[in-house]
Amino acid sequence: MPAWFYQRYRCFFDRLAPAAGLAALFWLTAQTMDVFSLEWQLFIAGSVLLAALIAPIAGYLLFVAAVAYPLYTISIYVAALALSALVILAFFIRDHLAPLVLLLSMPLLMTGRMGLLAPFLAGLWWGEWGGVLVGLGSGLWLKLFAGMCGMSPDLMALGGQPLATGHLIARFQTANSYQTLIWMANPLAPDAQTLLLHVLEILGWGLTGYGVGLMRTRMEEMPRPGVGLVAGVSLGLLGLILGSWAIPVGLALRDTSGTSISNLLDFLVECGWNALIAMGTFGLSRYMRRPVAPSKPMRVDTRPIPAGQAQPAPQPESKPHSGPRPPAWAGPQVREEEAPSDIIMIDLD
Repeated sequence: MPAWFYQRYRCFFDRLAPAAGLAALFWLTAQTMDVFSLEWQLFIAGSVLLAALIAPIAGYLLFVAAVAYPLYTISIYVAALALSALVILAFFIRDHLAPLVLLLSMPLLMTGRMGLLAPFLAGLWWGEWGGVLVGLGSGLWLKLFAGMCGMSPDLMALGGQPLATGHLIARFQTANSYQTLIWMANPLAPDAQTLLLHVLEILGWGLTGYGVGLMRTRMEEMPRPGVGLVAGVSLGLLGLILGSWAIPVGLALRDTSGTSISNLLDFLVECGWNALIAMGTFGLSRYMRRPVAPSKPMRVDTRPIPAGQAQPAPQPESKPHSGPRPPAWAGPQVREEEAPSDIIMIDLD
């Protein structure tokens, strides 16, 4: 797609990705819960997509209303907690739907080993504080969802694992309000050391977004922005490794056995892969938003051409003289080619 085409319909294309993300999230939720017929799923997903394209906040509120009943079929307490969080988020990022959709899509991205894209892209697109908020929120949301699915909430080991949503549904359908809260918090805080490990991991994701965003704000002032982009992503990787592995190992919160080293190598490969995707995505967005030079108007000679003579090629329109203007008190200036060349003789009597 050429850059001029994107810039001409920029509002539509900027709203298309988050609108499609909301529609896809509803579709997957409805497919998992199987509470709507196929016709209703298509109708509601299309309505969410269309509403988000016209007015993003309206599309988001329609999405919240659409997922209320599927969440209610799991548990009224799960539905109350989820809807409360979704409504509160609508007030804080009312004009920034894309970060919210990126955050909500984290479980899907993590199954494809692309969950680390969230802090990288947030820092590149929305600066350091956008990177911090999305990084912290995505790390916390992933840990909560993995714990509710009966999986280990260790972010270093979640990449590529399918989330057991069936376990979540079967477990929380019979839980009361107290059990719902305890079963959500217990995987993150069975003891003080495990809680500290999870806090450090979440802070590492926030530090990743902050480091990338910090270099992003200074990248435009650099003579070589590509070097700043690589430096920002490298700084984000450093923060991620510090929070997820280096500091926990230093505090004896992780072991250094062969299995742990193998998980570290897999995690580093996943970090590098996500960093390359983030840099490519950001580079593409910069290319699409670059200023497009307007075409120079051509001057066409409209004089009649004698028979048998070839038509001359159109010439670019000449620019006006850009030299220094004379002062206002100097009076009208006469061009050199228009200056009189005849000498007027005056006879004196």
